[in-house]
Amino acid sequence: KDQQGTFSASAATEDCNKSKSSSADPDYCRRILVRDAKGSIREIILPKGLDLDRPKRTRTSFTAEQLYRLEMEFQRCQYVVGRERTELARQLNLSETQVA
Repeated sequence: KDQQGTFSASAATEDCNKSKSSSADPDYCRRILVRDAKGSIREIILPKGLDLDRPKRTRTSFTAEQLYRLEMEFQRCQYVVGRERTELARQLNLSETQVA
């Protein structure tokens, strides 16, 4: 745990590695087997918080018009926020997250 009370992946990985000698892993650790480029199988210990089983988000495909408008807005102001972002998202038929 860091000073703000959240867990960092590196700290959790260190804790997982410290317990490598014990037979049971802590609840927050996960062991996986991977094959490297040379074909050797290696065991990696990772924090469970990485959520490796979740599918990746699909990448947004922007139209040429959407890209043009987004690039023009970016040249005008690199950080579009508030009403401007809401209005631009509405005009381009995108979510505010996609405009960000």
